[in-house]
Amino acid sequence: MSKLGKNESKTEIIARDHFRKYFDDIVFEEKKSDNPRIAKLLSAASKSGAGQGYPEFIIQYKNNPDLLIVIECKADIIKHESKGHNQPKDYAVDGALLYSSYLAREFDVISIGISGENERELKVSHFLQLKGNKRAIEKFSSKLLPVGDYLSGYIKSPEKFRQDYDKLLSFSKELNDKLHGYKILESDRSVLIGCILIALENSAFLKSYKDYSRAEDLAKFLADTAELQFKNSGIQEQKLKVVKSSFEFIKTDRSLSTVSGVLREIITDINDNINSFIRTHKYFDVLGQLYIEFLRYANSDKGLGIVLTPPHITEFMAELAEVNKNSVVYDNCAGTGGFLISAMKLMIEDAKDDQEKINNIKQHQIVGTEYQSKIFTLTCSNMFIHQDGKTSILNGDCFDPEIIKKVK
Repeated sequence: MSKLGKNESKTEIIARDHFRKYFDDIVFEEKKSDNPRIAKLLSAASKSGAGQGYPEFIIQYKNNPDLLIVIECKADIIKHESKGHNQPKDYAVDGALLYSSYLAREFDVISIGISGENERELKVSHFLQLKGNKRAIEKFSSKLLPVGDYLSGYIKSPEKFRQDYDKLLSFSKELNDKLHGYKILESDRSVLIGCILIALENSAFLKSYKDYSRAEDLAKFLADTAELQFKNSGIQEQKLKVVKSSFEFIKTDRSLSTVSGVLREIITDINDNINSFIRTHKYFDVLGQLYIEFLRYANSDKGLGIVLTPPHITEFMAELAEVNKNSVVYDNCAGTGGFLISAMKLMIEDAKDDQEKINNIKQHQIVGTEYQSKIFTLTCSNMFIHQDGKTSILNGDCFDPEIIKKVK
């Protein structure tokens, strides 16, 4: 068949048929969009350089509207991709990347270039461009994937983690300024956040905390709920006493327990900005990172004699130690649990989906000792947030014969 006989509509049919089975989960639009934000962004996206332009298909997730998929098709595989990605009118990948560059001003975008008239010869290329970024990164495999795989790959990508992590750090600065304004001690701030994150795991608390009009009542409800969560998890009584003692300041702090709306606002901010990060990026020492940030701004970490290892180092050390599902990991100065969390992540990945093995890892193969009560509370909070081995975290001196005996 001559090149003139190529029919791009055949390529479009292949793409349309692939995504048709996911229509319950996505908004699938062709050559236009009813979304005013998308339409506005594409109003100057013509391939010829003047006027509006639209890709063959635009996909938006119903439950994740910040991510778009744009698709450009060409019938001839020779027209799949140019070397410089600068011929959007003639090449599928180039066209998809052009539209992505406009949409990425307000959205995260997966751009897909497809060429070929049948499944046998089909060529597929994927790129990910995050909001505000000029550069698109090639991702995924060379075939069309289920929409769930695109979403999962996007969420778990290093680029998305960095984007979310930068947002987390930015929020931590804002939160630190706010807590400083409320005169909450630097050393108490991460404990407060840990308490809130644990309480938010309780569905009754999540649904009702906004209904509390008296600050004193909400402060008590918060601390009591976090304590109850620990108690229901089976934590030993002595550890529960330490944790409970660390949370007590919440009930008496003047800003938290007497000023109307302050604590409620903090809880909402943490649920929206920190809890969402934890749900997306599992096994990351969020509380430790926030603790580092809070102390850095206060310039008080040296005065307290506290040094916490940043996550990229704990992850590297866990990989260097070749931790696997059969390892037993002990940290005699656990801090907020950063090394333990990084090790546990590798162990659980190695265990695949063996739930019995995963439970054993969490309960018996992750062991730590921490001397300072507030840091110990953060360790237990971190472990609770990640639903793992708080029962093997000990509060005490790692050189104490009794502690050594328990560890062995």
